[in-house]
Amino acid sequence: MKKIFQNFFKVFFYILFPKICFHCEKNLEYNSNDFLCNECLNKIKLINGLVCKKCGVPLESGGEFCYQCKNSKRKIYFDFICGCAEYKEPIKTLIHEFKYRQRYYLKKYLVDNFLIKWWEKNKNSLPKIDIVCCVPMHFLKKLFRGYNQSQLLASEFAKKINLDFKFDLLIKKKLTTSQFKLSKEKRIFNIKDAFMVNKEYLDKIKDKNILIIDDVATTTETINQCAKVLKEAKANLVFGLVIARDSL
Repeated sequence: MKKIFQNFFKVFFYILFPKICFHCEKNLEYNSNDFLCNECLNKIKLINGLVCKKCGVPLESGGEFCYQCKNSKRKIYFDFICGCAEYKEPIKTLIHEFKYRQRYYLKKYLVDNFLIKWWEKNKNSLPKIDIVCCVPMHFLKKLFRGYNQSQLLASEFAKKINLDFKFDLLIKKKLTTSQFKLSKEKRIFNIKDAFMVNKEYLDKIKDKNILIIDDVATTTETINQCAKVLKEAKANLVFGLVIARDSL
């Protein structure tokens, strides 16, 4: 009887507030636990093929490293970055909803369906991870937005796989313009020297392998600048893992 009432109220609530696909806005089944319809889900392109061994961008023509990593004059501090999916629709919509529209509940969905699935597939080929951290947000920006989406992802991810998460390992000391609005060259300049290691952890990260979690990587310079200060603080290896990998 209890289950009958639960189903009744579930259907009644669905009639009042139907579930819709976040991307195409088609109606979803009332008992669906997804946020995208099957058609949109099938459009998400997971990164499973050849990728650059440094920055993780998909390589359509094969090889070990992409053109940028082979020819860039900027110094690369991270050891490698991996992305779970290509930054195209409809994953772009999900990340946008999570990042800018306070859809906190998407945290679990994004972690379970992308970060955890990637981890389970690749963990045996990775060096041991000692610490998980996130790309930090300047305190004024966090005050305005109310949360750091990278911190939410990293916290959920580390908890699921039982790794040590330090949400405040890195500090963003410089208030920067949103990278989303800038060209590649301006993005690299914009984020330069924007981070520092929290002094409380300076004696705890020496010779440690550190994983940085973020939502999207495009030029990879944000994670690169985070890796720079971690390497200066004597961290051993620094990796990046993001929900989606984009390229300019």
